[in-house]
Amino acid sequence: MIAIPILAFISLGAWALSSPVASSPDDDFHLPAIWCGIGDRPGLCESPTGEPTSTDRYVPAAIPTAPCYAFHDTQSGACWNPNQPGMARVTRANIDHLYPPVFYAAMAPLATKNIEASVIAMRFVNAAFIVGVLTAVFFALPRRLRPALLVSALAASVPLGLFLLASTNPSSWAILSAAIVWICCYGALTTEGRRRYVLIGLSILGAVIGGGARADAAIFAVFGAVVAVCLAYRSWRRQRSALIGVVAVIVVSAAFYASARQSGATLGGLGTDAAPLTFAQNVSNFLEVPQLWTGALGSWGLGWLDTTMPAAVWVLTTAVFAGAIFIGLRSASRTKLLMVLLAFTAIWIVPFVMLYLSHATVGNQVQPRYILPLMIILLGVASAPNSDQRTEGGHHLAVGAAALAGTAAIALQFDIRRYTTGVDKHGIDPGSGAEWWWPAAPSPLAVWLIGALAFALMLGLMWWFSRRADGPLLDTTDTVEIAASAGDS
Repeated sequence: MIAIPILAFISLGAWALSSPVASSPDDDFHLPAIWCGIGDRPGLCESPTGEPTSTDRYVPAAIPTAPCYAFHDTQSGACWNPNQPGMARVTRANIDHLYPPVFYAAMAPLATKNIEASVIAMRFVNAAFIVGVLTAVFFALPRRLRPALLVSALAASVPLGLFLLASTNPSSWAILSAAIVWICCYGALTTEGRRRYVLIGLSILGAVIGGGARADAAIFAVFGAVVAVCLAYRSWRRQRSALIGVVAVIVVSAAFYASARQSGATLGGLGTDAAPLTFAQNVSNFLEVPQLWTGALGSWGLGWLDTTMPAAVWVLTTAVFAGAIFIGLRSASRTKLLMVLLAFTAIWIVPFVMLYLSHATVGNQVQPRYILPLMIILLGVASAPNSDQRTEGGHHLAVGAAALAGTAAIALQFDIRRYTTGVDKHGIDPGSGAEWWWPAAPSPLAVWLIGALAFALMLGLMWWFSRRADGPLLDTTDTVEIAASAGDS
C-alpha cells in the first residue's frame, strides 16, 4: 500500500517539471506574493524607500517577466531569462491581503534568489504535502469511506487538478481542502473512539488549508461541513464532540473568509467595468455553465488557458466523472440523493451567480478552477456508501482507471510540448527540438514516460486493492461505526 503515495508523488513530480516558472494562472501575482509571504527580506522582497504605506514591493527582476509566454501558445518557455539582475517593482504582492496569507507564508521560506530552483522546490514540497495529507486522511477514515475519498480526488483530477496540485497556485490547497473537509466531518460523525478525534483534527486542518489559501475555499469548507451533518443526521445527536469539531471548521473558515479582501467577490462579483447582463445573456449563461465543468476536465486550456487539450481528453474524463456519479447513486438513500442534488445545484448556481455579479458571460472572468472544489465534493458525496453498502471493485473501476491513465498521459505530453517548443511544433517525444527545459532535470521524454507510468501504476494498484476482500479499501472488520449512519432512510 505504501507504493501508492510514492507513485502519486512521482506523478505530481512529473507535472511539477512539465511547465516553466509562472505557468500557473495569475502567477504574476502569486509569485511576488510568495516572495513577500513572510515580510521584507533583503534581495527577495523589499519595500519602496520612503513609502511606508505603499503596498508595492521590489522582488527579483526575473519574477515579473516570467509569464512572457502567457496567451501566446506558439511561444515556448525560452522567452524568459531567469538571470535578470536587480530588483523590479510590482504593484501586486498580496501586501493588502487580497488573498489569505497562509499559503504564501508556507511557500515563502523556499524562496531564494535562484528563481527556478525555488519554484521547483515549492512545487515538489507542495506535492509531497498534498500526498501526505491525503494519505493521512485515507488511513484515518473508516474503510468503507476510503473509496469515496479516492474517487472524489481522482475522477475530477485530470487534467486541471493534476496541473494545479503540482503548482505554486493557492488553488492547489483549495482542491485539497474540498477533498478532505467534508469527508473528515462525515467520518467523525459516524465513528467512535480515537478515529473520531483524529478525523476532527484533520477536518480542522483542512479548513485551515482551504481558508488559508482562498476565500472561496473557506465557503466550500462550510458547505462540505453542512453536507456532512445532513448525511449523518441520524447519528450526530450522539456525537457532541464531533459536532464541536464541525462548528470549529465553520468558525475557522468564517474567520479566514472575513480576513481576506477577496471575500468581496462573493457579494460583488469579480472586478469589472462591463454593463450588467441582459436577460438573454443570463439565460445563455445558465445554459452554458456546464462548459466550466468540462473545462476542469480538459475542454479549457491549462496554465494561462492557452495549453489546449485534444477532445479525447475531456470526452473521456467527462465520461468518468459522470459515470462515477451514476454508479455512486445506485441504491442511494433519500438523504444521500438530496445531498447529491444540493451539491449538483451548487456547481450550477454558484458559477451562474458569480457570472451575474461580475457582468460576465461564460468564458470570461469565472474559470473552471474556481468550480473544481465543488465538483470534488459532488463526486465524494455521490460515492459515499450507505451503512449497509460495500464498494465493489468491478469492471467499471478498471475501465475508469484505464481512461484516467490514458488521458493523464496525453495531457502531460501536451503540457510539456506546449512549453518546450510551443504548439506550432508536433511530435510524440515532447523534447524533440526543445527550445526550453530545466537546466538540471531528466529529459522531457523521461519526465513524460515516468509521470504517465507512475499515474497508471497507482490507479492499477488501487483497483487491485479494491478487488481484495481483506484489503484496505473493502474490509470493515477494524472499523467501529454507528449503525444508523449515512442517512439510511
